[in-house]
Amino acid sequence: MGTVKNTTAYQGVQLDASEVELLQQLEEIIGEPIPPGRLGFYKTGFIHANQHIIGLSIHNKGLKILPDSIHSLTCLERLYLRDNHLTTLPPTIGTLRNLKNLDVFNNQISVLPKSIGTLNQLVRFDLSRNCITTLPKSLGGLQSLERLGLLNTQLESLPITIGKLSNLWDFIASNNQLTSIPKVMGELTRLKRLVLHENWLSSLPDSLGNLVNLELLSLHTNQLTTLPMNLAQLANLQVLRLENNPLPQLSKIHQDWIITLKSKGCRIRL
Repeated sequence: MGTVKNTTAYQGVQLDASEVELLQQLEEIIGEPIPPGRLGFYKTGFIHANQHIIGLSIHNKGLKILPDSIHSLTCLERLYLRDNHLTTLPPTIGTLRNLKNLDVFNNQISVLPKSIGTLNQLVRFDLSRNCITTLPKSLGGLQSLERLGLLNTQLESLPITIGKLSNLWDFIASNNQLTSIPKVMGELTRLKRLVLHENWLSSLPDSLGNLVNLELLSLHTNQLTTLPMNLAQLANLQVLRLENNPLPQLSKIHQDWIITLKSKGCRIRL
């Protein structure tokens, strides 16, 4: 934690003066105080330590803009902004180098600033239910990221740099507009959950066979007409969902690897 030189009171709590200024700014925007001692996806409030804000949540308050002065929260670790009306995030979001959890579920965000890639301590990032069509290449800078949520956006493609997210184990991008996924997805060998159902995928890269730790692969309701043969080598796969795809009658080779997967305890839905 940084040394606090100037402090002032907010809601009965002594905090860094610049952080209080931000809270007051947000208070004016949402039209009500932000109480201390409250933090959560469905709460509005903040938590603090050593006179610094370490967690901030604003839930369902019609928030349309996050002030540039968010950079003053130098010790912030968790930021929850669910169910608001944000259309973007300020470039200064990239200065929050201690941020570990960023949740903007159910907003109207259509573009991310390049600076998002500087959040190298970020572990969980949920962008689900937004208006994102593309992701910045800088996303590959999120070296600590473990969970990435992109459920029900308007995503049309994934950047090649997604292959750099070496710690990612949970990736959800269902109900989007994806027509393909890059070969580099096969480099994410820590993946346990890969959820891509309700897209427009017509084929899959052979590299998915490299996802040796994969436990769940959800591909139902796509446009798949073929499957990579090496899916059979996914020894830890427990659930494979393929229903609602225009797959032709499976060849004997495909039938054999399905039998192989089932023999390993994998539940398959065709």
